[in-house]
Amino acid sequence: MGVGGKLRELAEARVLWSNVYRVRTFFASSYEISESFRSYRLLSFIAKYSADLYELMVDSQSRNSGLVLRIKYNRKLSPGVVAHVNLLAAMNIIAELVDDVGRDRGFFAALFASYKSLSRDGLVSCSLTFSRSPTRLYVRPAAILLISGQATGAQSVIKASKGLAEEALEALRATLAKYKREYLDVLNSLEKPKPIAIVLLQGKALSVEEIRAVVSDGSEYREVKIPIKNPEWSVEDLPPKIVEEVKLIVVNPFKSGLPFATKGAFITGPPGVGKSVMAEALANALGLKVVELKPFTYRSMWYGATEKMLNAIMNQVYRRRKELAVVIDDAEFLSSRKYTIHEAHLSELSTILYHLQRSDRPFTILTANNPDLVDPALLRPGRVDVTILVGYPDKEMRRKALLRNASKYRVRFASERVVDYIVSNTSWYSLAELDALLRLAASRGSGTVGLEEVEWARRRVVVSPTERRSIQDYLRWWSTKVQGIVITYVPTEVEVE
Repeated sequence: MGVGGKLRELAEARVLWSNVYRVRTFFASSYEISESFRSYRLLSFIAKYSADLYELMVDSQSRNSGLVLRIKYNRKLSPGVVAHVNLLAAMNIIAELVDDVGRDRGFFAALFASYKSLSRDGLVSCSLTFSRSPTRLYVRPAAILLISGQATGAQSVIKASKGLAEEALEALRATLAKYKREYLDVLNSLEKPKPIAIVLLQGKALSVEEIRAVVSDGSEYREVKIPIKNPEWSVEDLPPKIVEEVKLIVVNPFKSGLPFATKGAFITGPPGVGKSVMAEALANALGLKVVELKPFTYRSMWYGATEKMLNAIMNQVYRRRKELAVVIDDAEFLSSRKYTIHEAHLSELSTILYHLQRSDRPFTILTANNPDLVDPALLRPGRVDVTILVGYPDKEMRRKALLRNASKYRVRFASERVVDYIVSNTSWYSLAELDALLRLAASRGSGTVGLEEVEWARRRVVVSPTERRSIQDYLRWWSTKVQGIVITYVPTEVEVE
């Protein structure tokens, strides 16, 4: 896979001097440089990893480690823009890193090569940045590769990276031999380069589906992007005892487009029992995608800015309310007004109450570990019509979750007896703890779980049955005083044990 030791149809060759760093750079490109805001955005993205690149450069002579970054772009990046990224990086990020490493070593070199494909003529541009003049021969440059233009698999690029780096250095050597012969001694003193990082630019990539909201007020400009998720869980992953009830009360009226269908649900229970899973499964059953509303995405330190951003986000959601469900996970931050003392939190709560009151609101799902902390006004009928109480799983649900997770992790059981043993000896476990037990046992058994592995793992999972009985009793008591429709999955002590 050679390029014949030269850059195909050389468009530009430069020797660059830095006024800030004690480095010099050789740069060559097969394409005319095209300056674009996209190249500056790419440079800023790569700059976020400069600390990692520095560590890799320092250890490049002694350790086999590396970094692979994948950047997706909606529009195809032209070779000229990719060449400009190379030039910018060589003059800024790479120059600073080489200068820092070179201060300790006396001499250091880094190669930055850009390819539009893995083919023999895919080289776009390359640069070599080095500190001072070499004080010793046979220095091995650290190489960074930038691959663009195709959905290239990371493993295939890693395998090809050594050859690509060597080709780029040979191409640069051939260019200097023709245009800048006085600098050939530097390249001739270098060993074959070692790739330490690969940046994959995937042109024409599918964009991540998201909600975008912008608030501009005087000197302040804020943009928030919230990903839209496709639910991974289905209604069949819910406890079998409440599946039909959930379909009857929530799913069927909503999917039939009936005007009286519920438009919100509140899911509560102790940590680890599957509330977030249930929220996704419910959205999936309704045929909706998920937008997670988290406080850190919209809150601001400035007075009034939180409410403006929250309104902007919800206005974007309203436009797609027929295809989106809003999920507010861990809704305790919407605490009851009798506990809230800060004016900003009261205003935030009032804004959410307003949106939940609107007749054109999207389907909204709230989850909470402690329902007493959530403002009761959020949970009243007309805003959130249905409350689903989820307690610790019974034997039937534990078996269902255990077999599902074993299939997911490709875990093998030594015998069917092992499954029965786990189900019988995990009373009062949450689903999260049951999942952790399975993974722990599978780790010890290298993918196969027997009775010995289960007992070893059980000794490392601490569960208090007394405490969890009281939590289960509390949920039953709370179900008697909540407003609206209640769907309860709180197994009795006999069902759990």
